[in-house]
Amino acid sequence: MFDDNRFLKGTSGEVFLNNTFLAEINKVNIKLTGQFEDFAAVGDYCSHHVYVGYDGAGTLEGVRVNTGADAEIIKAYQNGTTPDFKIYTNLTDPNTGATEKYMITGVQFTEVTPVDWEAKKLVTRSMPFTFTELIVLSTIDN
Repeated sequence: MFDDNRFLKGTSGEVFLNNTFLAEINKVNIKLTGQFEDFAAVGDYCSHHVYVGYDGAGTLEGVRVNTGADAEIIKAYQNGTTPDFKIYTNLTDPNTGATEKYMITGVQFTEVTPVDWEAKKLVTRSMPFTFTELIVLSTIDN
């Protein structure tokens, strides 16, 4: 039997960009993708997949309430500089108080869309990024 109170809900999550709370974000996706090299040994009909590293990528999505982050990314692209971004996320289980927390460093926003809107609609944004390190700060163990 399922206990409906045991399911995690994104509504109790938070995201911070360089310690600034991003209240306008309503979706966060952070993922690690393993890199594997295929290896075929003589006399073995099976293909082996050898882990050689990983890529980190993600997206922040939400409504647009300001354009400061866009301006900073645009300026960096045009000047050839690399801003130092960190993203912190946490998701709390309101029933137990347990929280999962992650920090990612080496964040590079890979795309910026400064203009994308239409009449009678909220202006939204999608901010795809890559990163170099994912640090698990705490987990929820139910």
